[in-house]
Amino acid sequence: MQFYPVAIVKILLPVALICGAFIGRANLDLLGSESRAIVENLAYLLCFATLLVAHQFNRSRIMLAAFGVAIFYWAVQRYLQVSLAHPDASRGYLAISLALPVLTLYLLLLPEKGIWNVYGLVFSLAFVLLGLVCIQLGPWLPEANAAAAEYYAPRPTQNYVLSLGVTLLVSLVALVGALLLFMRNNEVEAALLGAFLSLYLVLALLHVEHISASMCSAAALCLLWGLIRSSHAMAYLDDLTGLPGRRALNEKLTMLGGSFTIAMLDVDHFKRFNDTYGHDVGDEVLKLVASRVRTVGGGGTAYRYGGEEFCVVFPRKSLDESIAHLERVREQIGDYIMSLRDRNLRPARAREGTRKRGATRIGSDQFSVTVSVGVASRSEDNPDAEAVLAAADKKLYQAKKAGRNRVAY
Repeated sequence: MQFYPVAIVKILLPVALICGAFIGRANLDLLGSESRAIVENLAYLLCFATLLVAHQFNRSRIMLAAFGVAIFYWAVQRYLQVSLAHPDASRGYLAISLALPVLTLYLLLLPEKGIWNVYGLVFSLAFVLLGLVCIQLGPWLPEANAAAAEYYAPRPTQNYVLSLGVTLLVSLVALVGALLLFMRNNEVEAALLGAFLSLYLVLALLHVEHISASMCSAAALCLLWGLIRSSHAMAYLDDLTGLPGRRALNEKLTMLGGSFTIAMLDVDHFKRFNDTYGHDVGDEVLKLVASRVRTVGGGGTAYRYGGEEFCVVFPRKSLDESIAHLERVREQIGDYIMSLRDRNLRPARAREGTRKRGATRIGSDQFSVTVSVGVASRSEDNPDAEAVLAAADKKLYQAKKAGRNRVAY
């Protein structure tokens, strides 16, 4: 199980949106009646926009979340604009309070299956049914017994409205969401957590003026941001390795100017290795190589060029300044020992497996792979990025001819 601590960066913008909305809430009284009407309906407009974009990109989780935010805002405006001492308002408040963490947890755990297919329709129907169950639990829980009534009673403190029971449930969902964010390193989890936090503040600070309009708008913005970011990742990041892909590289090449160096890396004998052990093991090799190339240093940015090829761009770096970083990466990849867990994939004879794979056998269950690297920098002979890239590819071919597992420049 791999964790990505860097994923914490993805939650920073949602938190900033929430803080900005909370601060801006205090100035809503300064607006005119027409402007205030726009602000009060902004959450609906943003949810509608998110629904349209989510439908366009076939994203069921964000679409369900946007639908949930719109219903949440409508319910708060419709039923919770009176004192919670009123029995109907108290039951409605508890129902909404239970639905928020339960439905958020459902969306966090839900696999993305798209919208217009059997899975998408079943998951959407389950989302609605789960919400209806929470609505039924709202009136029933306080009436179960005296302990439950006290456990789910609102306003445990003077400036905090949520009950102890719902607060613990919210904390649990927030913890699960944070763990999933660190495990998946995905913008959707960050967006769902941001929306969850926004709506939680509505319920926790229900007595604060304009809290629902500002925080529900922030929740919709978090979802819209997450949808845009995840769509950007689909277009620019490679699914298997997580590195920027060919499209991102092409854009980077158009921005280069002055001095720069480009390196092309290729996994040695990868086709033979793939044919021997299958694509699953080959994918693990590519992930390994990508994880090492990502840490190249020296200001270099790694890209997956295609297949078993990778590209590293060093802006404002000369050839000599880049070589040492590439040699370090090459050595790290060659020194890493991988274990083959599936015995059915192992060739009957170790020597035959090594010959077919083209990798170095360490033991009967272990092996390592190597990479060849070609490097070129901008010069009179290579005046632009395309020429430098072509020159680096030629150097890569030279490294292959010279015996592989080396850097040619």
